Amino acid sequence: LPETYENLNTFHRFLFIRCISPDRTILEARHYIQNSLGIKYLEIPVLSLELLWEESNSKTSLLGLLSSGADPTSNIQTLAKKKNIDLFIVSMGQGQEVLARRYLQQTVQSGGWLLLQNAHLGLDYLEEFHENLISMDTFDPSFRVWLTTETHSEFAIQILQSSIKFTNEPPQGVRAGLKRTYGLITQDKLEYIETIYWRPLLYATSFLHSILQERRKFGPLGWNIPYGKIKKFILDLNYFFQW
Repeated sequence: LPETYENLNTFHRFLFIRCISPDRTILEARHYIQNSLGIKYLEIPVLSLELLWEESNSKTSLLGLLSSGADPTSNIQTLAKKKNIDLFIVSMGQGQEVLARRYLQQTVQSGGWLLLQNAHLGLDYLEEFHENLISMDTFDPSFRVWLTTETHSEFAIQILQSSIKFTNEPPQGVRAGLKRTYGLITQDKLEYIETIYWRPLLYATSFLHSILQERRKFGPLGWNIPYGKIKKFILDLNYFFQW
């Protein structure tokens, strides 16, 4: 900063940067939050669907808000497989209400999870779904309802108020990206391969993945190979080392 402004406190520095260089506002806002509240308020916590599931009950839905490039469906499927629970998936849209009603009745009686994907495409059915859910007296203990939706002004307010809401936002920064990747890796996976090269390779590919994810905001600038092909190359390397 110019000498005249060297003694600004953090907040005034933030306002000054906002006035003279709007493109740096986000960066300076993060700096202000870190100095005022601490670094933990800048880090997006690693989403644990298992903890959310433990907090829920049969009448409390789990509502996932979709963000760009982050769909929790695969994580829900992995958790269901881990807990040995049947998962029934309905992708909402025209005519899918019939299937949703059938699976809802089946899971309430016999147990299991019901996942309604893209619930914003079935708004007419959601009010009926919520009324049926709260009117039922007996449930199988393992019964749960998961929903994923994009933000919508006409989404059923009753479900928003009564559900446990979560979002699976992409991590910001290399450190957060590494934490997210390693949060999905169990101790069994770390010890699956005995060769000494396994863990360094895992770290290197995770680090590369985080770097490339961060660079996606720049689009194709500086690259002549789409990231999808690089990712396939990394997976091929992974399989090769497992072999």
